[in-house]
Amino acid sequence: MCEACASDIQPAATKAGRRKIWDLSDGWHCSIVGTCLTLRDLRALGRKLGLEPKPGFPVDYQLHGHFVGHAANRNKTSKFLNSLLDRKHASAIRRLAKASSPDDLTRAWEEALEAGDIPGPFWALMSHPDTPARLAERMFADVHMLSHLVGASNRADIRRLNELEEGMAEAREERDRERRHHAERMAEKSRAIEDLEARLAENAGGQMPQMRIADATALEAGATEADTILAENKSLRAELDARDREIERLTQMIDGLRTEAADVENALNNLHPPANDAGALPAAGPDLAGRCILYVGGRPQSVNRYRQLLQNWNAELLHHDGGQEKSIHELASAIARADTVVFPCDCVSHDAVCNVKKLCRQLMKTYVPLRTSGLAPLVAALHGQIDIVEAQTDDGPAEQYGIN
Repeated sequence: MCEACASDIQPAATKAGRRKIWDLSDGWHCSIVGTCLTLRDLRALGRKLGLEPKPGFPVDYQLHGHFVGHAANRNKTSKFLNSLLDRKHASAIRRLAKASSPDDLTRAWEEALEAGDIPGPFWALMSHPDTPARLAERMFADVHMLSHLVGASNRADIRRLNELEEGMAEAREERDRERRHHAERMAEKSRAIEDLEARLAENAGGQMPQMRIADATALEAGATEADTILAENKSLRAELDARDREIERLTQMIDGLRTEAADVENALNNLHPPANDAGALPAAGPDLAGRCILYVGGRPQSVNRYRQLLQNWNAELLHHDGGQEKSIHELASAIARADTVVFPCDCVSHDAVCNVKKLCRQLMKTYVPLRTSGLAPLVAALHGQIDIVEAQTDDGPAEQYGIN
């Protein structure tokens, strides 16, 4: 529990009913403003209040700090802030208004975590008159921990995006150099052929047969050389086409990573407490109740980090590299030990995926395909943000898929 929370435990509900933002603990205002309101919301409210940020300093950071600082006391700014929160999350407030017992409120928060719907229920429960202090502290802990995990994954994806962009730029430069070299060679050969044709035309009007024979021989040699150049040109064009296809593949991969990085950045904007939250709570993640998770494929250098994360969440991680070094026949025993099998679709062999699906059907195990091998999809799965749907197959029992 952070110092701010420890020094100011959740106060009792006001007589009017729902708690106002100035009734809550000072240590929670930063998390509420950063999670329940977007940067666009804060900018619009800042313009409405006539705020003028200082030049030369991040505007969004100044707005966040201003609203967090004024939320602790009842004033014009905190009233506008409370009204904006109530309007923005009115549906969540109405949905949770009937919940009154600690068990009902706790169940509502767990369902919000599982569905990935954090901002609305977070404010609705923080301002609920019957929310106990222990639940409020747990909610703050869950939001704080999730923001750290998402941030770590986002930084890794950004590094990978930069590496791919540098590789694509080098490939483009190499392609342009080869095109220029090829154009220069073609221009030289074209000038040589034109010169030979001009000499042949000059000698066609009655000069010595020997000279005409020599020119004809030279012209034939030039034509042969031209054929050679055309063949080289065809080969170069094929190579350039191959490079263009590789650049297109890298471009599509970078676009996908940009989209994923943007999604994670949006999650950070909604969930991550700013850097001035010095007393942030070092909260634990979900309790996985000793479950055994088998991770097939992925990057070997990330396995130890994933294993440590699951140990902190009361779970065991098994890993199989999908047949790169370990035998594919070891999959059966690993799947038999596991409760759930996950594999990243972008970093696992086709043969390993086929074996995982076949063995999971035989052993009646659940398997969850992850979109990428990054940390964010795995964290989403462990937080229950993957919907499990049943798809009826042609050869027997229903098959379970994870939609990420």
